[in-house]
Amino acid sequence: MDFNPAPPPRETLRAYLSKKGHVVKNWKLRLFVLKPGSSYMEYFVDETKEQQHLPQGRVPLYGTRVMEYVYNSNNNPREFCLSVETENKNWIISTGSKAQQLEWIEAIKHAIEIAVETDEIKLQKHKTIEKQLQLDGKNKNKIPVLKLLLLGTGESGKSTVVKQMKILHHKGFSKEEEEFYRNLIYINLLDGMALLIHVIKENNIEIPQETLSAIKNYSSWYRVYIEKRNKNGIRNNPIGSMIPISILNNNNNKDNNNNNNNNNNNNNSSSLKNNSGGSSSSELDKKMTHLSLDGSTCINSNSASPNGPSTTSTINTHNRSNSDGSSNNIFNVQDFGIPPIITNYISTIWSDPVVQSEVMLQAQKYHINESTQYYLNEIKRIGKPTYQPVNLDILKSRATTNGVVETDFNVNGDVIFRIVDVAGQRGERKKWINFFDDVTAIVFVAAINEYDQKLVEDNCTNRLHESLNLFDSICNDSTFPKTSIILFLNKIDLFREKLKRTSINICFPDYNGDQSYEKSSNYIKNSFLSKKKGGNGINSQNFIYFHFTCATDTKSFETVFNSVRDIIISKTLEFYC
Repeated sequence: MDFNPAPPPRETLRAYLSKKGHVVKNWKLRLFVLKPGSSYMEYFVDETKEQQHLPQGRVPLYGTRVMEYVYNSNNNPREFCLSVETENKNWIISTGSKAQQLEWIEAIKHAIEIAVETDEIKLQKHKTIEKQLQLDGKNKNKIPVLKLLLLGTGESGKSTVVKQMKILHHKGFSKEEEEFYRNLIYINLLDGMALLIHVIKENNIEIPQETLSAIKNYSSWYRVYIEKRNKNGIRNNPIGSMIPISILNNNNNKDNNNNNNNNNNNNNSSSLKNNSGGSSSSELDKKMTHLSLDGSTCINSNSASPNGPSTTSTINTHNRSNSDGSSNNIFNVQDFGIPPIITNYISTIWSDPVVQSEVMLQAQKYHINESTQYYLNEIKRIGKPTYQPVNLDILKSRATTNGVVETDFNVNGDVIFRIVDVAGQRGERKKWINFFDDVTAIVFVAAINEYDQKLVEDNCTNRLHESLNLFDSICNDSTFPKTSIILFLNKIDLFREKLKRTSINICFPDYNGDQSYEKSSNYIKNSFLSKKKGGNGINSQNFIYFHFTCATDTKSFETVFNSVRDIIISKTLEFYC
């Protein structure tokens, strides 16, 4: 009967060879030993460790393969290398000559042929399988994270999108966040009123005497308030718009008192001149101490002697007052809210039809916060001592985003959306490239109502042109991620109102349609989609999905986001299956 005889036994093969480290990527000289019939190749630090049979490591041979290996990393070549590969690990070994390389490869191949699966090998394989099963189970139960990069120019509404996501998928705002936004709303409102006064003065707009009187009183209060606010480290200009310099400057007017006494009673209306007098902020502070938080009078009576003690009689029933005294509290809006008497001044100024129409229209040129009108209409509610902002108040608030804000939202327990809100001002855009890795989709927000407005950064470039150019870069620049783009054509509520008085022809001279919302919005939409090279805004690599949005309208935004969510999940679902 024919049979294949067993291969003849081989002698033990021993040699000092260099082994490449697995953790520290260096080479170590080790004594390798391959015994006949063994299922392992062992290596030792030296002969002493071999005699003590204390191997530094063992290379399993069952199910292993060996081959020549060319090592040439970082211009540090190693000749005559071989590679021993197992299921979980590779050993790279350098021999001293070509003959030694071939000798060891042949010996290891022979050992592999007769190696058996030992209990130790079985146990190691079992541990490897268990570890992989645990990892697979974690990945299966792990909620996928989809990264959305939120891009767009400054003041386009990106941060409002994040706020809406908090309302819809984050159980709204925490107490700390509500307190932050309450103070921000105060700043937006008070600075907005100051900017309207600046517009009246700069443009010599005639106003009734009652409005003028309220403006003078508000201006005197505001100058002290802004100085104290700056000292407390609160940003003077959170909305990134023009500071009302004229209301802060104190221009001399020698005839101010005479004008007040002789002329004001004889005129029904006048223009706002430099009537602030030569008072410094400290003097104004003293003059304002007669105002209390609730609008009552705080009378200061000083003794005849300049060095004598002063006595103060205070009538103050405000429920938020403290021992600090109303002369300080009246300027401490952060802790005590807007004083009722200041609320009255604001109400008087805002109730003037000239302010609501002509002044408000002129203020657009000064980059006034778009929510100023909303807050002024709500002044009686916001001016209450117990005021707490509602969601719409928070959505309307405005602060310039600096840097990057990452927020995670668990949507229905199925997926986590990680929204990365990157500041949109020109100086901030260089940071965008740091967040392009692992982007699932880009959400680009464009404020289409800005077709007749200039950039805050240079007060020259048309805002919508800037947005179109930026969108062009994102669609076609190779440095941007090749992924789907969700285009939010935002602020359609303000866009509708502006169309009633201004055509988009001011931004697009080639537009010859009427001022209807349908035709105007469709033209702007096509202007954005046409920026994508390849035609119709679509190619094989990335798609553009567009939505007309009002980011401050929670109900309509929820509908839009549900549509966006379905698109994004459908395009990435196979990755997690």
